[in-house]
Amino acid sequence: MFKIGLWLGLLLTSLMTQAATDTVRLQLTRQHSFEFAGYYAAQQLGYYEEVGLQVELLPGDQHTNVYSSVATGKAEYGVGDSSVLIERSRGRPFSIIAVIFQHSPVIFITQNHILSLDDWLGKRAMLDGSSDELLLYLQQEDVDLLDLSFLRHSYDPLDLVNDQVDIMSANSLIEPYVLSKRNYPYRVYMPRTVGIDFSGDNLFTTEAEITRHPKRVDAFKAASLKGWDYAMKHPEVVIQWLMSNYDSNHERDYLAYQAQEMFGLIQPTLIEIGYLNESRWQQMKRIYQRMGKLDRSFDLRPALYQLEQQRNWRDILLVSGIAFCAVLVLSAVVWYVLRTNKRLDQALKESQQVRKQVVLQANQDPLTELNNRRFFQKRLQSLAQAAETEMQPFALFYLDLDRFKHVNDLFGHHWGDYLIKEVSKRLLSCLPSDAELARIGGDEFTVLVSGGHSRSHLQTLALDILNVVEKPYLLNHNEVFISVSIGITLAPLDSTEPSALLQYADEAMYEAKSKGRNRWCFFSFDLHQKSVERQSLTNDLRQALSNDELFLLYQPIVDLKTNRLVKFETLIRWQHPVRGIVPPDTFIPVAEESGLISEIGDFVFKQSLRQLAQWRSHYAHDLMMSINISPYQLAAPDLHMVGWFDFLHKLGLPGESVSLEITENMLMHHTDVVSAQLLAFRDQGINVALDDFGTGYSALAYLNRLDIDYIKIDRSFVKDLLEGHMEKDLCEAIISMAHKLSLKVIAEGIETEQQAAILQQFGCDLGQGYLFAKPLPVEDAEALLASQMMEK
Repeated sequence: MFKIGLWLGLLLTSLMTQAATDTVRLQLTRQHSFEFAGYYAAQQLGYYEEVGLQVELLPGDQHTNVYSSVATGKAEYGVGDSSVLIERSRGRPFSIIAVIFQHSPVIFITQNHILSLDDWLGKRAMLDGSSDELLLYLQQEDVDLLDLSFLRHSYDPLDLVNDQVDIMSANSLIEPYVLSKRNYPYRVYMPRTVGIDFSGDNLFTTEAEITRHPKRVDAFKAASLKGWDYAMKHPEVVIQWLMSNYDSNHERDYLAYQAQEMFGLIQPTLIEIGYLNESRWQQMKRIYQRMGKLDRSFDLRPALYQLEQQRNWRDILLVSGIAFCAVLVLSAVVWYVLRTNKRLDQALKESQQVRKQVVLQANQDPLTELNNRRFFQKRLQSLAQAAETEMQPFALFYLDLDRFKHVNDLFGHHWGDYLIKEVSKRLLSCLPSDAELARIGGDEFTVLVSGGHSRSHLQTLALDILNVVEKPYLLNHNEVFISVSIGITLAPLDSTEPSALLQYADEAMYEAKSKGRNRWCFFSFDLHQKSVERQSLTNDLRQALSNDELFLLYQPIVDLKTNRLVKFETLIRWQHPVRGIVPPDTFIPVAEESGLISEIGDFVFKQSLRQLAQWRSHYAHDLMMSINISPYQLAAPDLHMVGWFDFLHKLGLPGESVSLEITENMLMHHTDVVSAQLLAFRDQGINVALDDFGTGYSALAYLNRLDIDYIKIDRSFVKDLLEGHMEKDLCEAIISMAHKLSLKVIAEGIETEQQAAILQQFGCDLGQGYLFAKPLPVEDAEALLASQMMEK
């Protein structure tokens, strides 16, 4: 017996010595990011070294096949999705040793105007063929793949922004961040909302690894899960390691976004990280079998390492029992049975808790704990059916927070989520008992109000919502104000079709936004026709540039002291082949809403500068050009102002020859991005003019803090300049204030000699209006320049 014990001791020592030199490789699916945080933590904190392992983390890309890497021995371990089962059925003996994401991050993202699955018909889609849960989701929701126009997947969310595709399969840890960063509105469709709840980022290996190196498998699993436990408790530390020690080109905000999103996918406070739930995997197996991707004879148990380990442990106990006396064998068996029963009881309790949690999560928004889109759609369907068959009325409120993206950009997603939760609490506090609140995505909420309430009652409820939302919020020691726009539709008066009601409420909400935000609007069929007209106008506008329907006019701006033309303001016009001239205040909002403002703004900027370069070389070398830019362009210059500075230099124009006009309201909602872009204009010598001064949220602090060169007095002040003392006093005060801040002043809308004389008396620098000239086509503007050159 002593010799046997000595031999076993030497063998154990030998194995431990060998393990101390073991090097294993883990194949990741993507480049280094927070998605694999636990492995970095285990590596940096020495957890792998403590168990005698040297672990190499192999980054991947969109072309990496994790399963091939592990099957061919390039790596001993891999990170895969639930299709590990499919690979095993194809002859690759993989076993899952731990589940990291209890919920898969696979989603669909669509353009914002796609309100429901009913709108998918005929749309352009990019679908990753390996996304089994997405295919099942479409199948369960009765979406026929033949109804979609499929494109090769580019894995580039900017294809949505650039209108190259309508629907794209995506990862909730990647694409939503990219789109939110660019302020691009989108919608998310998640299989989990209809009960298709696969796991994700499963840690797996081969049966050969398990058979040959069982201790190494246990050691690698234990060290990795220990690293994951640390990573979820200390995300900022792991983010710093990623940026310092790994070849990661991701920005800190993106890694923080991933950490926050992953918390909901991993759920470390509810479920032990790495937990293998056999009942869930049995459900996944049945789903795969229903899809025809697994044979009916497929055996799940060997694919789940934890279950195999239980059998191996029984074998070890049996072998150990033979080596000892019968008493010890009996004691070991009794002890094992008691422990196994305890584990089974615990596993049963956990399984029941998980089932309850799954049912809850299927109908609950994880951030706010409100009803989610899935629950809302079911209730809407139920109420709509009752309205149709029993004429039971109800109202649907569609709520969208105003300028929420500005808050998100300024304070970050963490505080954005905090704000959403605070808004949810306030909404719940003001809603009556017969109202059901749901968060259906992003900053969008719905309220279903049962019963035949009068319009006045619904208006009172809408006013209560507006009042409670617009009260200040404290975000990171800053007082922040937001508002909400509300669209209201009534059933059965407007419709009894759920998709139509949702569309009508959405249209009414957009009408509320277009009228200034922070208000409500009831749906009407005139409004619906207006929405249809807006969509038609959007479609026509997409073709306007390629069809040469857009053109520029140039309005002179003169020096009021010398009465000489010193600059032009560029004004865009649209000559529609059927509608005739479409005014800018009609099509510019459409361009901003649809994302076409980028293409149109680029056209205006470059066409204006080409014209300026020509006029400066032929008529006036010091001539300037003033160009209006949209808040959307200024808020996302990387998207809307690409190559502008290079184009300016290519034409040989100095920066001071260009003046970009922004609206006064932008200053009250400026972000760090806007401030940085104004500084970039300054560095290039480009002037910035503040348009329509005095009509918005005047704030002298912004004029002093930001790089503004001109302010333009709005035409409404100039128009009434001769009518009373107030307008005179206001104009004089604005001019005096501007000069004290070293700003120049341009007065718009000058139509009479008397107006020009008063403004000149006040010291106004420049003037613009019909007194000097209307907006001119190129030929007339050139003639004006030529005549002025002749007068010299």
